[in-house]
Order: sequence, then structure tokens, then C-alpha cells
Amino acid sequence: MLQLRWLVLFLSVFSFVSLRAPVAIAAASIARTIVVNLEGGGDFKSIQQAIESVPDNNNKWTKIHVAAGVYREKVNVKSTKSYVVLEGDGAQTTSIEWGDYNGDSSGHDTNTSATFTSYASNFVAKRITFKNTYNGFAKLTPAVAAWIFGDKSAFYYCSFIGFQDTLADTLGRHYFKGCYIEGVTDFIFGYGQSIYERCKISTVKSLEKPGYVTAQGRNNASDNSGFVFKWCTISGPQATYLGRAWKHYSRVIFYHTFMSAIIVPEGWYIWFSKGYEGVVTFAESGCTGPGSDLSGRVTWEKQLSDDELKKFIDISYIDGEGWLEAQPPLD
Repeated sequence: MLQLRWLVLFLSVFSFVSLRAPVAIAAASIARTIVVNLEGGGDFKSIQQAIESVPDNNNKWTKIHVAAGVYREKVNVKSTKSYVVLEGDGAQTTSIEWGDYNGDSSGHDTNTSATFTSYASNFVAKRITFKNTYNGFAKLTPAVAAWIFGDKSAFYYCSFIGFQDTLADTLGRHYFKGCYIEGVTDFIFGYGQSIYERCKISTVKSLEKPGYVTAQGRNNASDNSGFVFKWCTISGPQATYLGRAWKHYSRVIFYHTFMSAIIVPEGWYIWFSKGYEGVVTFAESGCTGPGSDLSGRVTWEKQLSDDELKKFIDISYIDGEGWLEAQPPLD
């Protein structure tokens, strides 16, 4: 995961950039469509080339349709490439795959291991897989499938596949709907302010037991970040905690989520925040399945009131201004 010093620097840069993000002119409609096809017949054979063709400081929604195929490339959406819709033919048929990991022979670390990275605000991905092909069964190490820095980013029916640190939900407000997320350790991590709705979360077999679904990095009481899971499912072959407290004010909420028997009875692990149990917000409400039994949970798990819970499960937690409705409609 990111080193603290690097993140503090980036947080300040992110705040500066986000205030200057371009404003959409043609919200909710597609101004241009670019086709990527490995077999030819489209505008490009490379996803990165298609992204680079979008004008800097773009403020008109541009769709990049990626035909079925395995695209073996690293993809980076710069902060100047806003208002992009990246659309596959289906998460089972269109995938972006690469295999970097922390400490590989090229000197890469967690920050650069990602198969896909997006810095842009107002970004949408639909029906596409982001996969880090590094096999961490015997030796887990950070190997990121997707790294999301941009504000107002949404992912619909996408898959994120890896072992450790699969999905870096790093900064900004994010919405994940109908997605599949797979991994073992901290495989949803970061400082994001995000809602995961009707997503399937799956562990994979590894020599490490148990794993951790989340590692959220909320830093202080005024930090709005947190991960909220609504109507999701958690299953797989590997025992797992629901999360561990990466930072002292870590916040993760599971709401009406089905939990299979793989959930460790304690549910949560304090990790780096021992002594800060009173300010960590780990909570569950209305969850079902054999793993949702609260009788063995840690004593410091939060019991949220109905009013407190509503604040997080309502879409206004990430979208009080209507940016989701301003996106082009799903087709």
C-alpha cells in the first residue's frame, strides 16, 4: 500500500487539482465514440492509445468502447482526461491484464504495480475486467489491479481480480454497482469515500490464513471517507476478516450483506490502530448468512443508530450534488 509520506503529498495535490476540474458541457450524452479492437477494424488496437487521443482538459463525454479480448497493457487515465466512459463488451469477455507487483525485477512498488490507474474526475467504467495476473498463492505481495484516484468515478458491472491490494479505492467519491471483487489480503483498500452496491466479494485460496477484505485509511474525525457495502455478498474458499484498521479512524460499514461461513467470528482486526478502538467505525446492520453472527464479534464494533446509518447508506453520502445522474445513462 501507499507510504504515508507519499499519500500526504498526493492529498494536497489532489485537493488542488480537483478544484480545477473541467465542467461538463454535454452532460448525460456522448459527444464522441472511439472503438478499440485487438483484431483491427476499430480506431485503435490499444486502450492506452485511445485514451491518449482524448483531448487534454476534455469536458465532453467521450465513450471508448473496447471490443472483446484480453488487452495485455498497462492503462493510465491522466487527470486531464476527464469525462471518459470506458466500456467493454462484458466483464467475462473484455479484460485488461498485467502482472506487476511490489518489489519486482523492474524495481516497481505498490504505487506503480497497477494494471489500470485513473487520476481523472468524472470517469465511468462499464462491463470490463481489471486484472493483475501476479499469482500470490504462495507469496502474497501488493499487486494492484486498479488504482482509482479521481473524484466522481463510477464502475458498473466490472470485475477486479488479484490477490493482495486488488482494488486501490484511493481518493475521491466512488460508486461501484454490480461489480465482482476478488482477492485475499486488503483487497479493497484506500482512503476513498465510496458505496459498493450489489457487489460480489470473493476470497481466493492462498497460504495466508485468514485474509482481510478491507483496509480503509480514514485519518481523522473530520475525514469524510469510508467504505459502505449495501446488499452485497461475501463468499469464497478462504477464511477472512471483514477488515482491519489501516488508520486510526478507519470506517467500513456492511449493510444487508450476505456473509458466508468464511467470516472469522471476531469480524474485525485492529491492526495499526490498537488503542484507538473507540474512534474506529466498523459496523454491520441487517446482514444475513452464517458469517453474519455477531455473537463472537470484537467488543468495539460500532452500533450505529438508524439516523447514523441512514447518513451512510443513502446515495447522498457520496453524491449530494447529482454527479451520478449527470453521467451518460447505462445502455
